This record gives sequence, structure tokens and C-alpha cells, in this order.
Amino acid sequence: MKGDRVRYEENGSAAMMSVFTIFVILCSVLAFSTFEEGYNRQLKRVQQQMATDTTKAVAASVESELNDALETAIGAGMYEAGKRGQEKDKVVERLRTYFNERIEAGWSYSNFEDIYVPPSDESSLQIIWLPDGSLRAYGYLDATFTHVTGAKAYGVKLDAGVVPRYGRMLYLAYRVYSEAHDVSDIEAFEEELNNNYACECLEFTVSKTDGRIKVIVRDLYAGRAIAAEDEES
Repeated sequence: MKGDRVRYEENGSAAMMSVFTIFVILCSVLAFSTFEEGYNRQLKRVQQQMATDTTKAVAASVESELNDALETAIGAGMYEAGKRGQEKDKVVERLRTYFNERIEAGWSYSNFEDIYVPPSDESSLQIIWLPDGSLRAYGYLDATFTHVTGAKAYGVKLDAGVVPRYGRMLYLAYRVYSEAHDVSDIEAFEEELNNNYACECLEFTVSKTDGRIKVIVRDLYAGRAIAAEDEES
């Protein structure tokens, strides 16, 4: 009888130990599963935040590059139209063409599903002539930046202006100086110059004395002047 009780107690202890062991294993598995799920959720949040930050950074980079391109386009438009003595509308036409050519070239960034930037037009890019003869262009493009994870950023703000006065005046002074040597009617030549370059608020004075040519280009707003003339012999 006593031996039976001992065996019963031993069997009972073994059964309880087995149940306890299974319970510990189940708890460990459950705890590991819970930890793994929590870790995966946290990792996913971190990855998503990194993708969002990357998307914002790329959008900011493209915006900065477009504003630089717009500034360059303004200067190039003024320079090219001014060389040909064209009116303000040609300056605007050229800068829009140069700027949209950069947009059409597109961008290539790794891990991006799509980067879409629409070309500018009269409604998305406003161009204003300022009193000093310079230009300011500003606007907003409905751009979309889509990361492979699905993160997105929207829009590009534009704001650029250029006053390429000194280099422009220097170029014109020596160009006019060169042309003036072959002109028979200096007064008519001077009048034509002032009409052609009025859009840039530049004034020309051309004189020819004893065969010597002198050209002065004045900035009507900034008060600067540049001269080109024959050296005295």
C-alpha cells in the first residue's frame, strides 16, 4: 500500500512537471511570437519613416535644382534675346523653353517608382518684369514623388530672379563699339539701339569724333555706366 502511494506521488509529480514544462514552452513561444510581431511592426515603422524622409529629401533636392535651372533660364533668355535686340515677349518665350527643356530631361533616383514634374505654363509659372529691368519668376508645379514603398511627396515651389546687369552691359558696350565702326549714321544707330534695348532699361550713347568711336551703356535704374572707346594715339 505504501509503495503504491509512493509510485502514485512520483507519477503525479512527473505529470505536473510535464504540464509545467509544456506551459513554460508555450509561454516562451507566445512571448517570442509577441516580441517578433512587435519587432516587425517597429521595423516597418522605421522603414516607412526612412522612406518618407528620403522622399521629402528628394523632393527638396529637385525643387532646389529647378529653381537653379529657372534662374539660369532667365539669364539665358535675357542674354539671347538681348543679343538679337528682341522684345520682352521673346525673353519670356526663351526662358520658358529653356526651363521646360530641363523638366523634360527628367530625374533618376534609386528606389523611386515615379518622379513626375509637369512642364510649366502661364498658369503655373508667373513671370514679372521689375522696374530695374530684371525679371522675377515664381509659381508652383503639381509634381509627384513616389517611393517604391508607397511614400509620396507633392509639389514644387518656384521663385527665382536674375539681374545680370554688369556682364550684360559689358558685352553690349563692346558689341556696339565693334558695330559702330561700320555705321555711317551714328545718330540713327544710337536711336535704334535705345529702342531695341528699352526693355532692359539700358541707355546707349554713341559718338564718333575725328574717326574715334566711344560707346557708353547706362543702367537707368542702378546708375551704373560702362564705356568702350578707341584708345588715343
